[in-house]
Amino acid sequence: MEIHSGRNRIVRRIFESLGYEVKNLDRVMFAGLTKKNVERGKYRFLTEKEIRNLKFFGKGK
Repeated sequence: MEIHSGRNRIVRRIFESLGYEVKNLDRVMFAGLTKKNVERGKYRFLTEKEIRNLKFFGKGK
């Protein structure tokens, strides 16, 4: 399921209303950034383009 508002409770409530037990949710993308190729507990430096995108993303609030 893909949502754009970033509200985990919405996804949880939708599935629970359909009778599913939601054990956990996993955010796979935020502001165009993914956790692909980054091991748990590790980090990577952002590119200049990613930094610009994050700054632009923050202005929408």
